[in-house]
Amino acid sequence: MNKQLDKFDRALVVATYFGFLPITAPKVTKRDIELTKDCGNHPHYDAADKASVVRTYLEENFASRPHPFALAYEKHASRKKFGNYALHFIGSSSGIAEATLIRTTLSILSEEGYKNLSVDINCIGDRESINTYERELTSYIRKFGANMSEEWKQRTKEDVFNLFKLETPEALRLAETAPSSINSLSLPSRIYFKEVLEYIEALGIGFRLTPMLVGEKNHASHTIFAVRNSENERMNTLAIGYRYSRLSRFFGLRKEIPMAGVSIFSTPLGATIKKRVYKILPKPKFYLVQMGREAKIKTLTLIELLRNHRIPLHHFIGKDKITVQLSNAENLRVPYLIIIGQKEALDDTATIRNTITRAQDTIKIVDLPHYLKNITL
Repeated sequence: MNKQLDKFDRALVVATYFGFLPITAPKVTKRDIELTKDCGNHPHYDAADKASVVRTYLEENFASRPHPFALAYEKHASRKKFGNYALHFIGSSSGIAEATLIRTTLSILSEEGYKNLSVDINCIGDRESINTYERELTSYIRKFGANMSEEWKQRTKEDVFNLFKLETPEALRLAETAPSSINSLSLPSRIYFKEVLEYIEALGIGFRLTPMLVGEKNHASHTIFAVRNSENERMNTLAIGYRYSRLSRFFGLRKEIPMAGVSIFSTPLGATIKKRVYKILPKPKFYLVQMGREAKIKTLTLIELLRNHRIPLHHFIGKDKITVQLSNAENLRVPYLIIIGQKEALDDTATIRNTITRAQDTIKIVDLPHYLKNITL
């Protein structure tokens, strides 16, 4: 999994701007498939691939790495039906994980030529919330699904979430009036989902709450999101993301490892864009330091702004401690820091500091790309 790549395509290069490390895809083993056999085989919910990430995390002692960290890879040819690329954000229970995954996914698809993308989002919460929601759905089906076919009844008996995966007219009508999972959320899950939505709103990303987006009950949890092509009448699903921390229990761990991931699917439009291969990744000369919640929210927007101007930068977006961020910047020997604290976040500015001379300027965010391209500080 840590094998050094010698070439990078457009999607992986875009992911690096947001802190994702491009790697070779972990091999999905027979044991990964066996452990996740009860997690269904829907192409949107690739439990076996995510189990391979958990297994590799344990085998390669990723617990010793600074957390959180992010990984990106192109899936093996044998796994392409489950998506073309995978992004994983590991070690954070904060809504910054979902916000980073969504922002990066939108940027990758934008580079592939998509202009009108939409985000659907829902939350099924923690284990307690999911259990409550299952009981609500079961009661609802018993009350209103009596006239359904025996095959339909069997499918929902096997997995009550199949109510939202069956495409018969009767099932679709029943699904439209089914209880919403958000009403079954525990208090901690409500607080968590509120944070996720606040991050996404602050990024200026349009989204719609979609109660029918419930994931796969045996390993998915918390937030589930889908990125779709709004130019297509059928709203083609281009990416599906969710938390899969519960899979760590399959490997005998007593405590869940916070893990969230997204699968990005290959598309006809993407195939029409000329594939470009890079032999080296951009070398940043800036390190972005953020202090405080408002600054962290600004960070993802700033990264996207600089990415559009092809200005790469180092950052540790999931980390709050200033000392850790400054230590990383020192180890990377970058010549400049971009600092966003509480004041800068409120003023829409950034402070640029020369790490050698300590000279610094404060610049409006909108003017930052031009300033960094012509920096003389």
